[in-house]
Amino acid sequence: MEKLSEVKEGKYKVIDIIKHGKLKKLYNMGIFIGDIIEVIKSSPGPIIIKKGNITIGIGYGIAIDILVEKVD
Repeated sequence: MEKLSEVKEGKYKVIDIIKHGKLKKLYNMGIFIGDIIEVIKSSPGPIIIKKGNITIGIGYGIAIDILVEKVD
């Protein structure tokens, strides 16, 4: 498992969200535990991800608390 803030471009599965206070914010963005996301642009700056037809920018402060696993 890696933090979303540290990964390179590619497809990942959302494994966990460390700080549950951020869980609601991510749910409002449409990101749930178990989702498959694609990292379009990694750090520095906001991490740009794609989920289905939706593209979302996630700030470093949130991305550091999202644990992901590489999907082949």
